[in-house]
Amino acid sequence: MRTRAFTPVYRRAVLCLATALAPIGAPLLHAQDLQPAPGRHQHKPRHHGKHAAHARGDAATATPGAQVAQAAPRPRHKKKAEHASVPENLEVVGARSSAQASGIGSIEQARVLQMNAPNLINVMPQSEIEKVPNYVLGDAARRLPGASVINKSGESRSIQIRGLDPNLNGVTFEDVILPAGSINGSGRAVPLDAIPAPLAGGLELIKTNRPDQDAFALGGQLNILSRDIGPNDQPFLNISAAGGIRDPHPTRLFDGTIAGGMRFGFDSNPFDKHGGGNKPFSVSFFATALSDWLMLDDLQQKWAGTPGQGIPVKQADQLMYSGHKVRWGYGGTLGWDVDKHTKVYLKMFDSGIEAPVIKYDLTFKPGKTITMDPTLPGAYTSNSSTSLSMNDVWVHNEERVYKFGGLSDVGRFKLDYWGAWASNFLYTPYSYSASFNNANTVPVYYNNITNALRPTASAMTNLANYNSYTLSSLSNAHQNDFDGEWAGHVGASTRLDVLDVKGLLSFGGGLRMEHVTHNDPQYTYGGVPSANAGAWAGNQTYTLFNGMYNLGTPPGTQYVRQILSNPYPGLKENVAADAITTRQSFIDDNENIYNLYLQYQATWRRFGVLAGVRYEKTDGVYRGIATSVVNGKTQLAPRAVGQEYANLFPSIQLRYNFTDNLIARANWSTAIGRPGFNAVTASQTINYQNASISQGNPNLKPTTGTNFDVDLEYYLPKGGILSAGAFDKEFKNYVVNYTNYVSGYPGIPGLATVSTYANIPFASARGFELNYRQQFTVLPGFWKGFGIGGNMTFVDSRGRSRNGVFETLPNTASHIYNFEVFYIHGPLTLQFDGNYQGLTMTGLGSVPNQDSFVQPYLNFDVGARYAITRNFQLYFQGRNITNTMQNATQGSSSKNMVELQYYGSSYLFGLNAKF
Repeated sequence: MRTRAFTPVYRRAVLCLATALAPIGAPLLHAQDLQPAPGRHQHKPRHHGKHAAHARGDAATATPGAQVAQAAPRPRHKKKAEHASVPENLEVVGARSSAQASGIGSIEQARVLQMNAPNLINVMPQSEIEKVPNYVLGDAARRLPGASVINKSGESRSIQIRGLDPNLNGVTFEDVILPAGSINGSGRAVPLDAIPAPLAGGLELIKTNRPDQDAFALGGQLNILSRDIGPNDQPFLNISAAGGIRDPHPTRLFDGTIAGGMRFGFDSNPFDKHGGGNKPFSVSFFATALSDWLMLDDLQQKWAGTPGQGIPVKQADQLMYSGHKVRWGYGGTLGWDVDKHTKVYLKMFDSGIEAPVIKYDLTFKPGKTITMDPTLPGAYTSNSSTSLSMNDVWVHNEERVYKFGGLSDVGRFKLDYWGAWASNFLYTPYSYSASFNNANTVPVYYNNITNALRPTASAMTNLANYNSYTLSSLSNAHQNDFDGEWAGHVGASTRLDVLDVKGLLSFGGGLRMEHVTHNDPQYTYGGVPSANAGAWAGNQTYTLFNGMYNLGTPPGTQYVRQILSNPYPGLKENVAADAITTRQSFIDDNENIYNLYLQYQATWRRFGVLAGVRYEKTDGVYRGIATSVVNGKTQLAPRAVGQEYANLFPSIQLRYNFTDNLIARANWSTAIGRPGFNAVTASQTINYQNASISQGNPNLKPTTGTNFDVDLEYYLPKGGILSAGAFDKEFKNYVVNYTNYVSGYPGIPGLATVSTYANIPFASARGFELNYRQQFTVLPGFWKGFGIGGNMTFVDSRGRSRNGVFETLPNTASHIYNFEVFYIHGPLTLQFDGNYQGLTMTGLGSVPNQDSFVQPYLNFDVGARYAITRNFQLYFQGRNITNTMQNATQGSSSKNMVELQYYGSSYLFGLNAKF
């Protein structure tokens, strides 16, 4: 008898240990050889229709291996579920506190999770994600209270939480940290435009960390929930397909998603919705793709000095990006309830972007002598040199996660364990570039005063007649950057009650082992053939900004490809110079992080508390190439920088239920922001084509932060909420990026843009949040379908960055607003959303009026759905319907434009089928 009782416990303990230790041996394997898909440490239901509240309650009371949740018992009536009430005497139940659900189905379920969490979070269900056009994950995340994004080419590239730099915020998939890769410059900001929005079963915006979570979240963490199927859910299959157009250049859009799931057993029919039998196995999957033929208009200026009236520009550019971007993703989960004590799972996703893009750039550079217009100060005439450059590039950026884990009861302990592999891969098989110079200078009248955002360059001749533009340079480049990480975790929890205090003691630890490599060879050539751009003219004529600018018919890409792909007489690579440039971009970094945590979560009557501490030790080796110039010669030397430091992160998070639906919170938490790999490396990257230099600072220290939060939340029916909160974040050793403009750099004529990094001793970000959403169900008949919502975040960030003067922190936004008007009644759903992001500083200049900013912007999205039948639904989505543009400036004035991007609006019409 003793042997039979001991054996299952022994097996479960061995299973836990094997899973957690898997990452230690994992580097011996090749990532491509992995078969397991990742999973969440816990299987949660994907909720559908009337079974949603039922499934949530089962998950909250019956899931093994979980933590304390200050949650209500499963609602027995629909009305109870809508109000998401909490009983007066809070119970300690077996549910994981914040990350309760995978595949959250409704806004009501999302509110229950938010209300029951011991820490401060916001939750967005999958149903809210699909209401308006969210091409990428960042489009959905920016609508969460306190969230905003950094845009790139009209798409949400990286997330700001409470206005803070994306490099200080974490992005996770089911608690597995996603590697950032190098598309954002090898910082810590995860590229959300490589992750399609349909991938997510829900989103959690975590604003105060628990000790059992990674401490890498000075601003917060965005946790992506997978699409799962719960123990009581019926089999499902969802298919959507849509087509549409994008303007101002009418191009095509196609979008499609398929998702499904079921539970099954060997003694039951998985497709029988009314069948019984044991169903210990679960499977869910999804696949999605968005095909986008895009054309983006772009204007750029480089100022000669401090911008303003009377100061001319040194360079002006008119650019067109034309390409075909395919964004894709697929993944799924497998689950097995081994017995009533053990559950194991596999989860994974693989997503990315394939983007062949062609860029044309018509450039004007005034001569040394300029003649100012006496009637319009600031406008001028100058004999200008003109040139045309083109770049033909293919970009592949891929994000991948595999996770295996489980939950087990071992005696009085509940164990939570998993191992994971996550990676980001940026690959550019080719980047062909060619430049053509106009042999003759041309008198150009340049006017950026009449309309600062539509500067004009007028000449007596057609500047887009390329017959006088001769080939001056050819180059090619490859990019092969990899960022991969093995991770493992083992946690245990046990009930620990003291008198009337009901509590749960949790402890555990884990590790993360990250490896980053860059291999980016560049090839430049001498002896280029004699050719003119007119003779190489392609078959397409381009105009910008609704016909205001004419790029004419630039060269076709086939000519440059042919010359660089095949040996051409007289063409010779600059081998020595290319070897230097390639080595300068070399990165080979290792960063291992080991952690332990201890936390106690308890409830007493209406009070709840979560307290604990996390220990993290960072052990990193950052390898690069140090560059020096001696007697006019460039010398390179390998350099490895080692950094080792340990930190403790204590946390105390309190909550009090005044009533069932009114909750107050007060939190104190700590976190860390490690410098980006590009910031701490000794390497120096030079882009001669863009005249830019980026170099790291090996002496950087990590940024640490102490966070204070208070919040008051009142929960309304139908997923409504009214909340207000304030926060104070105090930072030490804050990392800032400095940008200077240097002349006379070897190999770069004119001004070179030099970027590097430094610590400032102290910084802060203080602000408040407001959030409101309500459907007016008290109104009669037709009118009860109407509802409104909105949230705002104000952030005042400060740091002594230059000469001891307090200034706004880089990459921070001070004002963020989201608002919505919606209608949900019968078969019809209508949604109108607005998003406003205030002035955002993106980089420090040598003096304040040379700082870089993105000007405020306001855009609107719309969505409409109509259920034809129970299974079929028509939908329409409009994105950026007001054609908002992005204006980047030097200095805070909107007139000092350095780049204006016009990416237009898009419209999709589709059909959704649910079975």
